[in-house]
Amino acid sequence: MLRKREKNVSNDPQQIDTLIGVHSVITGELSFEGAVRIDGKFNGNIHADKDGTLIVSEGAIIQGEVHVPSLILHGTIEGNVYTSQSLKLGSTGHLNGDVQYKLLSLAEGSAINGRCNHIDSVAKQVVKTNKQAPVRQQKNQKLQEV
Repeated sequence: MLRKREKNVSNDPQQIDTLIGVHSVITGELSFEGAVRIDGKFNGNIHADKDGTLIVSEGAIIQGEVHVPSLILHGTIEGNVYTSQSLKLGSTGHLNGDVQYKLLSLAEGSAINGRCNHIDSVAKQVVKTNKQAPVRQQKNQKLQEV
């Protein structure tokens, strides 16, 4: 009797779902889930939700904005990067653009040329701003009542 094999679904970041080869040049938008490794050149914006991991190999180049939960960078990115979980730069990783991150790891020899914003500090500023707004509204309401 034949049975369907159950798919082995793994959240292992080392498991690559998609590979863009070293001789590939892609222009456009990339949206993905899982793990993507880029060994070639990518011109355009990259976006991933949930548990997406982008791995940029040594010699690979990305020109565009990157919005991913996790990024492992050994190549070069020319553009702003937004990571909701972690950003790891290897010794050959170069990032030319602004960065928003929750957890940042830099190896000796890596470089970031741009502004770095820790996500928690941005969230605290928003909370402070939101807490001040109701107090101002209450004062304005009292003045209007008088």
